[in-house]
Formats: sequence, structure tokens, C-alpha cells
Amino acid sequence: METLVAMAIVFFLLAGLAQVLCYSFLLKQKADLHRLSADIISRKVEVLKSLEPEDEALSPGVQQETVQDRNTGRSFFLTWEVIEEGEGLRKIQLSLFPAPFGSRPPVRVSWYRSETLGF
Repeated sequence: METLVAMAIVFFLLAGLAQVLCYSFLLKQKADLHRLSADIISRKVEVLKSLEPEDEALSPGVQQETVQDRNTGRSFFLTWEVIEEGEGLRKIQLSLFPAPFGSRPPVRVSWYRSETLGF
């Protein structure tokens, strides 16, 4: 009888351990995707910051491109919308969607570019 109880406890612990391991792998995949998305979108923000105000990429409207990560080979769909808020002030909204499109929400970033202030 004691052996049966001990085996039940061991089985319960092993099943719990397996569940925790599976959940940790899932969380690691999500964290890797978020880190990769943040890297890609921050690189694009730095590129847009370095452009001249007259550059085509900063013209009002929606623009898009497909981005592929060099290390993992994963594809992402990047869109950015430039909105004229006022004299010399532009609002730039970036959205990064993982491809293929699924249930994952996009990563979004908004920032303002002021020509009068120089940033």
C-alpha cells in the first residue's frame, strides 16, 4: 500500500514537472519573439531618426516593408504611418506584425519628430 502511495506521489510530481517544462518553453518562445520584435522596431526607429526631413520615407502616408531577421530567418511585416501634426511636427506610428499572420498582436511604437527642435 505504501509503495502505491509513493508511486502516485512520484507520478504526480513528474506530471507537474513536465507541465512546468512545457510552459517554460512556451514562455521562452514568446520572450524571444518579443525581444526580436523590439530589436527590429528599434532599428527602424533609428533609421527613420537619421533621415533628412525631405526623405521619401518620412512623407505623410502609410508605408510598409517586409523585414527578415538575419539570425533566425523569421519574417515580419513592418508598417509605418507618418502624420503631419503641425508646422514641423510629425507623428510616426510603427507596427510590426509577425509573419505568417496569426493571433499574435503587433508591436506598436509611436514617436514625434520635430523639425524645429531638431529631433
